[in-house]
Amino acid sequence: MRIRPANFLIYILAAVALTASSLAAADNSNHNNHNKHDRSTVCEKSADKMFQSCRFEINEEYFATTAKCINLGVAEEREECLAEAEETRFKDKTACGEQRAARNDVCELLAENRYDPEGLLDSGNFVTEPDDANPYFSLLPGHTYVARAGENFEETIVVTVTDKVREILGVNCRVVVDIVLVKEDEEFVAVEVTDDYYAQALNGDVHYCGEVARNFEDGALVDLDGSFEAGRDLAKSGVLIKAQPSEGDAHRQEYLLGEAEDVIRYVAGAGNPTSVGEGEGGENPNFPCEGNCVKTEEFIPTEPGAGEFKYFLAGTGFVLGVGLEQGEPTGDRDEVLCTGNSLNVLNDPSCGIDDPSTLLEQLCELSPTAFCGP
Repeated sequence: MRIRPANFLIYILAAVALTASSLAAADNSNHNNHNKHDRSTVCEKSADKMFQSCRFEINEEYFATTAKCINLGVAEEREECLAEAEETRFKDKTACGEQRAARNDVCELLAENRYDPEGLLDSGNFVTEPDDANPYFSLLPGHTYVARAGENFEETIVVTVTDKVREILGVNCRVVVDIVLVKEDEEFVAVEVTDDYYAQALNGDVHYCGEVARNFEDGALVDLDGSFEAGRDLAKSGVLIKAQPSEGDAHRQEYLLGEAEDVIRYVAGAGNPTSVGEGEGGENPNFPCEGNCVKTEEFIPTEPGAGEFKYFLAGTGFVLGVGLEQGEPTGDRDEVLCTGNSLNVLNDPSCGIDDPSTLLEQLCELSPTAFCGP
């Protein structure tokens, strides 16, 4: 189209005005986005950063996998490999978004800005020798319990409090060993062996200082996922459980983004698993709450929708866990069978162990410090 000279100036002026208007709008939009970003809490910004990290990791894995796929010699296998890689990337990207939403939900629940519990682990606030001052979680050396877990109680869990302490950030943290086993061909096989480090505050609160989690598959060690220690790699401690919890309160139990992000919420101060529907499966017959348990909900934003109701009986401790998915019971239960103040409790018939001496030998191999004895 030919533009007449008389109209050319008008055209230029209009174009300049339009450009100026567009730039102003863009600048205003950026300003609004910047203000919106500035209004975000550090907790929310952290969720965004972890979302970006998640997406980068997915792409890295995707491109590495496709590089392997294209080297397959059979065309059908090559195409199947590439299609599976693409499908996995799509699912994982969706999971990244779900994790960001779950982390933001935690930010709202905790009304949290920056999680920086300065002085949380201050030696002046903790006892030197953790004991049983917390009615819901004993750190008295020798305290041991056996539980069964899973939809069909396929797992056996043995937890014992050792007399060992590990100093973390100047605080004595009691070493508690937690071993999860399954039976295969009438023999116990390790699923997870964990050394947990707990400190006891002067007010009785149990603080979570860290853990070393050894995860097994078919009896072989495969990874240490979930391990953390306060003060290492920017990890921070949290409170495992309070000595005097308040209904409706919530807090972090541990903090290492991507590895340890457990959160606990106190649902009821006088909970009863039969009072909220049959889906929970009712009381633990070995240690019934009878309306006297503290009920909590524990969850991890890296596993959106998954969680667990837990019941703690004063003077006994943890007695029952109920698995959750999207807030609904899944049928998985964790029932404490027996508890005592030494490993001799393994001989108690209520523990349901057919051959305690053989089990103890296996436990000794998995954790000599905790189970081999003098």
